[in-house]
Amino acid sequence: MKRVIFALLFALIAASSAVAWDSRGHSTVAYLAERHLTPRAKANIERYINGKSIVYYASWMDYNRTDPPFDVTNDWHVDYWTDKQRTDSEGNPQPPLSVSQIKRIVAEMGDFRTMPDSLVNINIKYLVHLVGDMHCPVHIDFPRFRPVRVTVDGKTTKYHAMWDGMIVSKKHKELSAMQFARELDKFSTEQIATTQQGTPDDWYAETVREADKAFKLLPEDKIVTYDNYFNKAIEIVEERLTVAGYRLAVILNSIFDK
Repeated sequence: MKRVIFALLFALIAASSAVAWDSRGHSTVAYLAERHLTPRAKANIERYINGKSIVYYASWMDYNRTDPPFDVTNDWHVDYWTDKQRTDSEGNPQPPLSVSQIKRIVAEMGDFRTMPDSLVNINIKYLVHLVGDMHCPVHIDFPRFRPVRVTVDGKTTKYHAMWDGMIVSKKHKELSAMQFARELDKFSTEQIATTQQGTPDDWYAETVREADKAFKLLPEDKIVTYDNYFNKAIEIVEERLTVAGYRLAVILNSIFDK
């Protein structure tokens, strides 16, 4: 029985290392966004998610991504298509799936009150997660980063896995997601308004630039330490999480503040 329990625990730990930002990162984005929801938007949202906070569902997509009927969402989290531009049946370029799904949901939810409650519920869960995903530097240009391995504390791991929570856990292990969100939420009203401008396509392109910046920080030998990487990369992590929270808030307010 003990072996079974340890095997299950190991599986859970392994699974958690494969999700974007890890659950604390996604919860941080959701907490920060919730701080900037209008009272009307917050009340309308909670009506559709069983009275719970959006933070409750921040990582819901990760935990359900391989289970039917939600397995169709498995490719939405990461841009697997950078090495070969996705096109439709007529050959027209298609945006990354995270971007296209966010845009679809926003358009679909224009009159959310006429939609089935269950569809509004699931779309909220998608938005809360995907806005965080599209701001994660290792979730864009994924084919480029996928084979890269780094050494941290003498152990070899995936570059992707290092970004999926390891940087935050090593730099801010003493902070809960709520505390981290409060520490990040320092933008002025003008800075927030500027951050919230643009479209999901613009925000994705911005993450592409940040991903390139983060990748160039890696030492040539790929042996990562606090001094040569984490102390620099944490600035990118914090900025990405912060703007993701503000942008999630403006999307949700645009839908539900009416």
